[in-house]
Amino acid sequence: MKAVFASLSLALAILSSSALSLPSHRRDISEDDGTLSEIQALNFALSLEHLQYDFYKRLDQYQLQDFSDAGLPAWSRGRYEQISAHELTHSQFLEDILGDKAVQPCTFNFPDTDPGSFVKTSNIVEAIASSTYTSLTKYLSDPDYIIAISSIHSVEARHSAWINADLRTGAAWSTAFDAPLSLSQVNTIMKPFIVSCPSSNSPLPVKEFPALSFPDNAQPGQTVQVSFTPATPEHQSQTLYAWFISGFTAIVVPLNDDLTVTIPNALQGFVFSVITNDRERVSDDATVAGPAFLVLDYDYQGNSQTLPM
Repeated sequence: MKAVFASLSLALAILSSSALSLPSHRRDISEDDGTLSEIQALNFALSLEHLQYDFYKRLDQYQLQDFSDAGLPAWSRGRYEQISAHELTHSQFLEDILGDKAVQPCTFNFPDTDPGSFVKTSNIVEAIASSTYTSLTKYLSDPDYIIAISSIHSVEARHSAWINADLRTGAAWSTAFDAPLSLSQVNTIMKPFIVSCPSSNSPLPVKEFPALSFPDNAQPGQTVQVSFTPATPEHQSQTLYAWFISGFTAIVVPLNDDLTVTIPNALQGFVFSVITNDRERVSDDATVAGPAFLVLDYDYQGNSQTLPM
C-alpha cells in the first residue's frame, strides 16, 4: 500500500510542482513553462494535431504495394488512414473549442522517403503526442477540457502502441508511466518538422533548445558520442550532464569532455535525453540541448534488442 501512495505522490509532484525530489539515481524533473492559459494550452495541442494530420496526409505518396515491398503488412496502410482520420477529428474538435482564437496550421517538412522511414517518423510523432497530452492537463482547470484532453491522450497512446508493437515488432509500452516532458522540451522535438508558421498565430511562452542527437541504434550500456551546439559560448567550458528521462524516472550521467556518454543499462523503451549544466535538476533553465528521442527496444523477457526501424 505504501508503494501505491508513493507512486501517486510522485505522479502528482511531477505534474503539479516546479521541482521533484527523488531518491538515489533519480533527480528533479522541473516544469518551467511558466503559466499557460487554458487557451494557450489548447492551442499547443492544436498545433500538435496540425503537425500530425499534415504528416499522415503523406500516405498519399505510398500505395499498398509500397508497404508490401517494404516488408510491411499491406493492411497497415488502412490503419494509418484511420489514424489520419483521428488526427483530423482531434484538430476539428480543438478548433471548435477555440473558435477564432485557434492557431492556423504551420508549413511542415518530414524526413520520410519510403514506407519504412514513414513508420519510423510516425513512431516519433506519436511518442511526442503521448508525452504532450500527459503534460497538458497541468494547465487546464475546466473539467470538460481535462476529460477531452485525457480522452485524446488515450487514443494517441494506442496509436503509439500499435506502431511500435505491430509494425516495428517492439514493445507496446516503455515503463508503467509516460514521460511528462515540459512543453518547451516538446516544442524542441517538434521544431525540426516545422518550416514556418503564420504570423497571425500568437506565440506561446515556450522555449526552443539546441538540437541533440545520438548515433542511430544506440543501446543501453554503450558509450556513444552525442552531437549538439551549445546555446551560449560559456557552456563550452562548463561541466555538463546527460539526463535520461524514462517515465517518472530521470537518470543523470556525466558528459565527458569529448561529448561521449554511457547510456545507463536500466533504460528501455521510449527515452528522452537532455543535456544540462546542473546535476541536480533537469529543468528548462539548466538545459543546454535536447531532448533527443531514443527508442531502446526490448523483447518480451525484458532483454535489449535492435530492430530495423
